[in-house]
Amino acid sequence: MGHEIEKIARERKHTIVATPDTPEQWADICLSPEFCDVVIDFSTPQSAARVVNNCLNSGVAVVSGTTGWMNEITNAEKLCKSLGGTFFYAPNFSIGVNIFFEINRKVAKLLSGLDYKAHMNEIHHVHKLDAPSGTAIALANDIIAVNPSYASWMAGASNDDGILGISSLRIGEVPGTHSIEWISDADTIEIKHTAHNRKGFALGALLAAEWVQGRTGFFGMADLLNSNS
Repeated sequence: MGHEIEKIARERKHTIVATPDTPEQWADICLSPEFCDVVIDFSTPQSAARVVNNCLNSGVAVVSGTTGWMNEITNAEKLCKSLGGTFFYAPNFSIGVNIFFEINRKVAKLLSGLDYKAHMNEIHHVHKLDAPSGTAIALANDIIAVNPSYASWMAGASNDDGILGISSLRIGEVPGTHSIEWISDADTIEIKHTAHNRKGFALGALLAAEWVQGRTGFFGMADLLNSNS
């Protein structure tokens, strides 16, 4: 992701001032609004909170697409608001995936109260550290929010009608595939998104980094997309 973002950033005439990967490299940077306009974080679940909080404490806008640290994002959001900072977070920056989010919510709501059982499958590359993916968790939470048949989700197949199962596979260099099946005795409804490469994710992150300029607050892809509607 870092290499793809760097490539697209240069194509869009942005200047990249640093690409730190380690705490030591971060320590060598004088992080400030004078040094850079925005930091784009695609790091690891273990380091994301530190990166985001350091940016916010330094007064630098930060865009993060790192997944697997959901328990700490709320604290980062609170810090952002208390400091009057700028924090844009999305579990997936692909425009196509965010349209898929909208379709998922619509289908889940339409099937509420009907005799359909849902199951989700997600496939990613072998380097991805978290499972289920952040995108899968976001899709599951959206289903739970609009369909009262589900109270929670779990990793793997579920034998409980009130728990949504999410199956995860890690194969080769697959950029990301998410599908949701709604199964009844009569038929199966399936919605699916397949990423062909990482370009869509990287472009979305760059669009978010451009969009946050001059804005303060905690934002997500819905804010960016709705601002263009």
